[in-house]
Amino acid sequence: MNLKKNMVYRILSLLCSLSILFGEGVWVYYGWELFEHVTDARTASLGRATTAYPYKSTSSSLVNPVFSSEPVQNISITHQSRFAGIVNSDLIGFQLEQNEKPMHLNLIYEGVGQIPDTRSMLLDWGQDGQFGTNDPGEGNGVLDEGERLDKDQLRYFSQHQIGFHGAVIRMVQGLPIGIGFKVLSYSLDDHFALGIGLDLGFQKRIKKTNIGIVLRNMPASGLIWDSGTVEGTASSIAIGAHHPFMPINIPSFVLHSMINMNGTVSNRHLDSQLRIGSLSLDSALGLEGIYKDKLSVRMGRNSVNNSTGGLGVKWEGFEVDYAFLTSNVSGEMGKHHLISLTLSLDWILSRVSAVQQD
Repeated sequence: MNLKKNMVYRILSLLCSLSILFGEGVWVYYGWELFEHVTDARTASLGRATTAYPYKSTSSSLVNPVFSSEPVQNISITHQSRFAGIVNSDLIGFQLEQNEKPMHLNLIYEGVGQIPDTRSMLLDWGQDGQFGTNDPGEGNGVLDEGERLDKDQLRYFSQHQIGFHGAVIRMVQGLPIGIGFKVLSYSLDDHFALGIGLDLGFQKRIKKTNIGIVLRNMPASGLIWDSGTVEGTASSIAIGAHHPFMPINIPSFVLHSMINMNGTVSNRHLDSQLRIGSLSLDSALGLEGIYKDKLSVRMGRNSVNNSTGGLGVKWEGFEVDYAFLTSNVSGEMGKHHLISLTLSLDWILSRVSAVQQD
């Protein structure tokens, strides 16, 4: 017990130390999106408006850490392809038990390969195309008339992000609070960064309506680069509501509606739905119809105004979910696809046992 307390104190001390360092570092509005746009297909097809929707999945704790209270004996694997396959992401979620208390763990990877670096291609020799004559345009860093690009100087680099997210429940004065601890490893060409962050989640049921609140990057999340630069990301808040109902007289059919509101101090001027000074507010909607707990149809609209949709099929021991996201970008480049496979651990063990007996 003392060892656990010491570990918690060390983590909190490190977070506080990072928040102090950020006063002398650089505040940015990016860096931790990996834990938001990389998710399972079910969440994505619902516009990620699931802050208050406690469905049983290890990946649901990425949206709200309080959902880690749900015992989930399965493993979830998700692959996501964006921008015509240029950006690929993978997510693996599973659950461990410690002292009979569930802990949700999610491992995330996102990579972008073959990024062209054209910085050394310009032969900046001026309009006469000859080096050292100091004619107009030489050395100005702009492709002027008479200058050319050296294709042999074109090189490629890659970007990789690896994230770890663990979520547990702790009781504070009788109130269950979800604690999400995240670690981010970021590599960009020859540069490397490492950071930690903390999310807090709450949930309250009022009659048939669930209310969820998530405080992200508490008190702040930070990335420390190999150059010594410290990038701090300020906290944000998400508030959501979920309500199930049966609008039509079909046995075993349930409709789940949900809404989300995200607030962040980001100074976004172009893509925020509502801006009040430096505060940006963005809403998300989701709707899921489930028939006999076997077949699901989903639709929504996420906080960046992408229309979303998807299907889910559940069978004995496994579940397959698919999500499709549109974009404001025209053509195939703007379409995103996700597919998730969830396997029951009991089902896997039973199949392994059957094979061994044969």
